[in-house]
Amino acid sequence: MGIPQTTLKGSNSDNQAQDQEPQQEQEEATPQADELVDDAIEVQEDLLDDFAKYSDEIKKLLVAFENSTFVKRLKAASRKQIEIAVDLNKLDTFGLAKGATDNEVVRERLASLEDAELKNVSTLMQDMSAYTDRRPNENYLRVLSEMEDSSISKQLSELVKSINRNFIGQSTIEAEYWADTLDRWAEQLVDPLPPPPPGDGDSEINEVPNLPPEIIVRVLRVINREIKLREETREVEQARKALNDDKYYERSESLSDTQYDLAEETREIASEIRLLPEVNTRFIQQELAKVARAAEVMDEAETILARPETGNEAIAAITEAIEILLAVKREPNTPSGGGGGNTPGGGGSAKGLASILSALRLKGMGDDSGTAFIEKRSPKQATGKTGRVLPEEFRQGLDAYFNVLEGRQ
Repeated sequence: MGIPQTTLKGSNSDNQAQDQEPQQEQEEATPQADELVDDAIEVQEDLLDDFAKYSDEIKKLLVAFENSTFVKRLKAASRKQIEIAVDLNKLDTFGLAKGATDNEVVRERLASLEDAELKNVSTLMQDMSAYTDRRPNENYLRVLSEMEDSSISKQLSELVKSINRNFIGQSTIEAEYWADTLDRWAEQLVDPLPPPPPGDGDSEINEVPNLPPEIIVRVLRVINREIKLREETREVEQARKALNDDKYYERSESLSDTQYDLAEETREIASEIRLLPEVNTRFIQQELAKVARAAEVMDEAETILARPETGNEAIAAITEAIEILLAVKREPNTPSGGGGGNTPGGGGSAKGLASILSALRLKGMGDDSGTAFIEKRSPKQATGKTGRVLPEEFRQGLDAYFNVLEGRQ
């Protein structure tokens, strides 16, 4: 178990899985392997007992993370469009004039939801523009360029008008189109799985350290507070013209103090990680590097806020800290190959892969493993479906984890 991550399915793991099958067929159980499994089960039981203390808090924190990284924000925006399309499809006034319908209340609600999504997407684009100015990235620059070229803000504004005019068919089609497009943009932000490195990864099977549950929960709290800090900074910037210099300085200084406290907390977490017995393992070193880097970026954000400055420069620094702590990565499409150790795409058997992949991967609202692809994508359609289509939450790791906890309780 390590710091939560947002994971997307890898685009080239099918071939890797096929390459691994012959090797897996040759594997045979041994007494030593049975003993290792028994030991691993005992360790996991202890971890579940420890995590039971924090399960309710973890659930609450995960909900807030939908507005965290750019990938999760785009995925969330995509799901909102599908939900709007589904609700539009339930209306039975297709083809009727606006004045001949009795669904005005429903249409006003859906138009309001679409208008809120328009604002969310516009804010996301502003944040991405500021972020790429601070940390230029080919994927992000390409997606941002596509978003600007598509005039998505203008198109969503027109969609709001179409809903108000009772253009149900047109509105449904457009909402589905933007759902698919936003999902594709989220996928394009993350590189595909790299080719597997040489070797079978067996040397890492025994390297299965875990971060203590209390450290993971502390990191979750820091991430959650950093997300709130970004929104508070945005609010101060939006109110800047209405504030006098003294009031603006006071509010910016308060934000700077909050960022200082978060940086100190992050450094304390890094210090505790350094004291772990497994600190020299590669997994723990990767987690430590992530936390230490986030603390450095938080220091930069604190300095920017203290100037005072609450504009794009501050937003970009805070966003970078969130992106570092809540890293996005790809994992193999199946547990039968394509990855070993902590690097997706590395070799190794299914047994080794299952024992090393992080047990807590931020499965929750915004997780798209199992449905997210760059190639051979098959997005769900809302037209013709009945019932409400909900996002698949708490999949795989966390789903199984919470089921065990609830069973015990």
